[in-house]
Amino acid sequence: MAQSHSAKRLAARRLAAGALLLGVALLTPAGRAPAPEAPLIREGVVYVVPFQGVTAAELQRAVWALRTQLPQPVQVLPTREVAASTAGEVSAEGVLDALLRDAPDDTFRILGVVHAPLVSEALGPVVGYARRSERALVYSTTRLPGVATEAARRRRVRRIIAHELGHTFGAGHCDVKCVMHSTETATDIDLLPDHYCAEHRAQARAAVQQGLDHPDAVAARAAEQLRLGAWQPAARLYREALGTRPDDVRLHTSLGVALMADGQITAAREAFEAGLHFAPQAAQPYYGLAVLYAAGLAPGRAAAFLEAAVTRDANAVRAHRAAGILYQDVLRNDARAVRHYEAHVQKGGRDPEVIARLTYLISPAMLTFQEPEVVVARWTAAGLMVARATWE
Repeated sequence: MAQSHSAKRLAARRLAAGALLLGVALLTPAGRAPAPEAPLIREGVVYVVPFQGVTAAELQRAVWALRTQLPQPVQVLPTREVAASTAGEVSAEGVLDALLRDAPDDTFRILGVVHAPLVSEALGPVVGYARRSERALVYSTTRLPGVATEAARRRRVRRIIAHELGHTFGAGHCDVKCVMHSTETATDIDLLPDHYCAEHRAQARAAVQQGLDHPDAVAARAAEQLRLGAWQPAARLYREALGTRPDDVRLHTSLGVALMADGQITAAREAFEAGLHFAPQAAQPYYGLAVLYAAGLAPGRAAAFLEAAVTRDANAVRAHRAAGILYQDVLRNDARAVRHYEAHVQKGGRDPEVIARLTYLISPAMLTFQEPEVVVARWTAAGLMVARATWE
């Protein structure tokens, strides 16, 4: 007598349950194990923060431009006050830091729109600004030449935002036809193309597809917190990223830095040593241990780790600069500092700080350090020649 359909279904369920209890992988009729469900991607939210003085029309243009660039929902946060200098200018870096400190947990990107002129410590007056691979960007509605139509205003805002978004995706300036092309004046913005080049388009697409929980995105948020001095949130995020990438030496080293800054010395040493376990030839954990020991844990052990870092660092110019500064400022070993500064120069390094430090250590009478100082030097076939040392 044939089984009913319900009896067959019940028998199948019992077989499946028994197989799972025994750890047996059931196969599909085609002989393949059922594919696991893909994890849900938290896309995040794009937030807009208008600062005082920004009009409703200017805010609407920013929201429109973001929606043309990103698939995430765009949400406007309440208007905030902005601290300006006596000249009425606003620090671009200061705005970015404020945005990141107060960013909601589900932030994918956060845009600040200011009405006051923006000034960057590194670049001077700017229209827009963003740090590479950080989530915050800002632009100013001032210092822009007038245009005749609303469509032209919107195109300009879209180019500014697309350019700064590109930096948040990790892109630098571009030499080909691309919205990431460097601009020298506000007028140049209107000459930018509306699109990314193939390389930068791929970077943007990857960041959008990763969402919030991809280890790269988590590590980037950790780096933001580290730069802001939020040591414990940084450590928590680095540990979260390590849950997916337990053998990533960079994550272990950065975790160690966050823990060391927070005063968790034993945990920091364990993090650096974990990095060495997974990548014995990597320089980063050795630098971390050198600083950890030099700062007071065991200064006598620092030099060995520092020299090990230098020999493993692929960038010899950078390595000798870092070693010289640590020897001079922390370990108080001027002889070894000179050796590394000279190696920096011999390897082609021309860092002004290294030049000034080397000159002072070789002939202290030539330079008397005061604040602020400007050291002017030139290079000849014979080596370094200090032309003059002046103070302003």
